[in-house]
Amino acid sequence: MSSVNFGGLATGMDTESIITQLMKLERKPLERLESDQTFWKSRQSAFNTLDTRLKTLLEKFQAVDTKGEVNAYKATAASSDYYTATAKGTAGAGSYNIEVQSLARQQKDVSDASYASSSEKNFVSGTLMIGDTEIAIDNDSLSSLRDKINAANTGDNPSGVAASIINDGNGFRLVLTGTDASKPFNVSMTDGVTAEGYEPLAFSTTQTQSLATIVVDGITITSGSNTFENAIPGVTLTVTKPHATAGDSTSLTVEADRDAVKTKIKDLVTAYNSIMSFISEQKTSDWGRDSSLTGVRRNLQSLLTTPVAGSDNFATLSQLGLKTQRDGTLVIDDAVLNKAIDQDLAGIDRLLAGSDGTDGAAANFINYLKQATDRGTGLAATRQAGTDRTLKSIGDNILQQEARLEKRETMLRAQFTAMEKMVSSLNSQGNYLLQQLSLFSLK
Repeated sequence: MSSVNFGGLATGMDTESIITQLMKLERKPLERLESDQTFWKSRQSAFNTLDTRLKTLLEKFQAVDTKGEVNAYKATAASSDYYTATAKGTAGAGSYNIEVQSLARQQKDVSDASYASSSEKNFVSGTLMIGDTEIAIDNDSLSSLRDKINAANTGDNPSGVAASIINDGNGFRLVLTGTDASKPFNVSMTDGVTAEGYEPLAFSTTQTQSLATIVVDGITITSGSNTFENAIPGVTLTVTKPHATAGDSTSLTVEADRDAVKTKIKDLVTAYNSIMSFISEQKTSDWGRDSSLTGVRRNLQSLLTTPVAGSDNFATLSQLGLKTQRDGTLVIDDAVLNKAIDQDLAGIDRLLAGSDGTDGAAANFINYLKQATDRGTGLAATRQAGTDRTLKSIGDNILQQEARLEKRETMLRAQFTAMEKMVSSLNSQGNYLLQQLSLFSLK
């Protein structure tokens, strides 16, 4: 049953406004709790954001912590007519003359007969031998035989032969192709039985295998495919066309890819600056002077200038042209970085990745960043545990305060209602007495 609110009808007081103002005062402890709740949530959000940015920097250093990862080389051919070339980080600067003498050709065997259908099961029984691989024939079609041959070319012990079907205009033929031009293969059929009117399977070699051959600075090198992985250390060559005249060659230049190396260094700086800028932005917040935040800033700056053994020309990252600004962020002196790349790219690699069992700058950063972002003991994780406990306590107090306020408002309304009823009753009695007195005066 709902209560009746007289709203000051008897007293003339704005009881609703009075209750509202009283409840505002009563809500002060709850507002402080809600403010505390917002603070702890915002504080944890800040540490979670910092954790994300620290992990980004960790990923950037993990991308350059192994020998050869920071190195970047580009391989440029004088002409793309005869081969293409790509260089890995393990390459070295140099120039080469390359003659393409021949391309790789895989052996091809084609079935002697052509067949009217590729799907009819006209191959009843028998054994197809491809090298040492046996393929049993059991009511197969040309298509199912193709699939069996391709299946035998998979797994730990592949046959080295792939199958396909062509249409020669009169019918379908089965084509066997070696997967490695350095390895010939033999095909034979035993006990072959076919449907009436179908010729047994037999194959003839239409293309013999031959190796791809190149001459690099006078040295002849062969490959079972048109790709050469080890002809030049760290460089992959893919030949596309032989030189028309014996002795002709096309030059190849391998050099440091300055832009690619700079991109890797800039990625580190960008991730580093993201952390420093974020920490600076927190100065105006209540948690801006938290020792953990200032500790991150101090530790990262210290690692930036920590000497690393193993590199003759570079001992710290700051020697690559990285300069610290007043807000803690870094800028790159392009001239210094360009000179470092041109003079000693291998030295930059050793500075970051280390050498001879000695940790590089990347490992130093990684060790710290892994600790700082650990899921159990990292900065955000430990703050989260404490924050969760605090928020639970605040949440419980808020529930208690809300329950108290609800009871308090109910009580106030009841008191004011009782007062209004009492005043109304007194007013009625007073009016009655006045009426009675007026009657006596008339007599």
